Amino acid sequence: MSYPAALADMFKPAVADFVWPWALALTGLYVLYRIVNIFLPPANNDGGVPYIPVYKTLQWMTKGAIGRYEVSQKLDRPYIQDTGIVKAWMFGGWAYKVSKAEYARKLFMQTDIYQKINIRKMMPHNLGPRVSGESLSFENGDAYRGHRAVVSPAFRRSWPSPMFEKPMLELMSVMERDSGSPLDILLLFRRGTLDVLGHIIMSYDFGALRDPGNKQRAMYDSLLEAMLHPVYNMFPWLDLFATGQRAKQWDYLRHFHSFIDGIVDERLKEMEKRPPLTEDERNNADLLTLLLESYFMSTAGKMLDDRGKPVTPLTREQLRSNVGLFYVAGYDTTANSLSYVMLELARNPEIQKKARDIVLGVLGDRKDVYPSDDQLKELGYLDLIVKETLRKNSILAEIRRRLSTPVQLGPYTLPQGAIVSVDTWAIHYNPEYFPEPDRFVPERFAEDKSAELKSSVPFAFAPFSNGSRQCIGMKFSLIEQRIAISLLLLRFEWTLPKDSLFWNATPAAPAGLISPIGLLMDVKSRF
Repeated sequence: MSYPAALADMFKPAVADFVWPWALALTGLYVLYRIVNIFLPPANNDGGVPYIPVYKTLQWMTKGAIGRYEVSQKLDRPYIQDTGIVKAWMFGGWAYKVSKAEYARKLFMQTDIYQKINIRKMMPHNLGPRVSGESLSFENGDAYRGHRAVVSPAFRRSWPSPMFEKPMLELMSVMERDSGSPLDILLLFRRGTLDVLGHIIMSYDFGALRDPGNKQRAMYDSLLEAMLHPVYNMFPWLDLFATGQRAKQWDYLRHFHSFIDGIVDERLKEMEKRPPLTEDERNNADLLTLLLESYFMSTAGKMLDDRGKPVTPLTREQLRSNVGLFYVAGYDTTANSLSYVMLELARNPEIQKKARDIVLGVLGDRKDVYPSDDQLKELGYLDLIVKETLRKNSILAEIRRRLSTPVQLGPYTLPQGAIVSVDTWAIHYNPEYFPEPDRFVPERFAEDKSAELKSSVPFAFAPFSNGSRQCIGMKFSLIEQRIAISLLLLRFEWTLPKDSLFWNATPAAPAGLISPIGLLMDVKSRF
């Protein structure tokens, strides 16, 4: 061995002993630097917007079923009530939250600036955004207008009450059958809503009401849980290492997409062979039929968006994603809303009685009736109940989008690219907008300007978002709920069990879609 080689071998251990500690130290410093940057907000030149410490957000988001009201009042309000804006940690990064109606109005009215976030690109490894995939929910500009042009005709139609009759009456029968013991209201409405959506969207019978252990319903519940999981949403890269239940949810997602693809393929083949729909067929068609009719028009170059531009045809994945969006947007939101309606009417028996008297006055006091379209028009008070329920129990905690340019909100300048959320709970419980916000007062939404505790502040009520990108399914949801509530009031009386936690609190998911956790109800048939 040469002398230089021997010398190098002699120093190898010394070099290794010197390099490795420094390498480990530098790696540790880098990891510490990254952690510190996670827990400290970015130094944006925004005018000094206050921020909620990350550790406080983590403390509240991991407490379980504490309820969004408690989170809003004890976590958000101390930081946001004076300024109307705050920075908070969410979806693996920092974002702004606003709680002033005038700020919300400015954002909602500027859709080209206040743009939808493509969460799929923002969190490329996360399961949640893949459920509704490349749908209109994530698009902006011309792409959004193209999606909406194809999807909107399915929702612009009237919704004849007979379309809902079969699954609604089955829901009432199951509730009557099981009313001998306290009912898990949310679970029951999830089963009923899945059957309603299957019937309305693609004339498909899931059979969730007939089978409490229905695998399809369990799959959707599991996917919703996956979409809203606070830890995976705060640290989305964890989906790279999915195991156990999370890995099973990824399998559910593949099954969900495969199921929709199969139905779409089958229906496309049918529609290619048949003549165009007549007006009567169109009025009674399911959502998928109307969506595919628009899809065919777009592929033939016969569809224009709201600016008169030809629509770029949707890809097959985009077509499937929009069908999936119908389920995601309509399944748990409607089930939650109906659960909260029953909760508020159980807490306020005098309002339950008033609503029932109105229903009996229109439908008559007979079990075998089902509301006609004309009768539903006379039940406008039920809409007031739904709206006040959604004010107190907004299903969406926040409406989250991204700024395409800097925006001035009061003394603050939010930077381009910033994620900004309209905090519906903070706005809905602001006494400046809704006097005595803890009270349940449906009349505050009456057209009568002298109605008790009525709010006259524009854009203060936003459970379906607001502006031109308001929820496309809002009309569908209100009609579905009006039918369901009228039948519930006609057929049943209900109250909370004496030992229920829901008399004085509302245990619920703290973020995402706000679901009541463990809501049991004593239900008694009137016939």
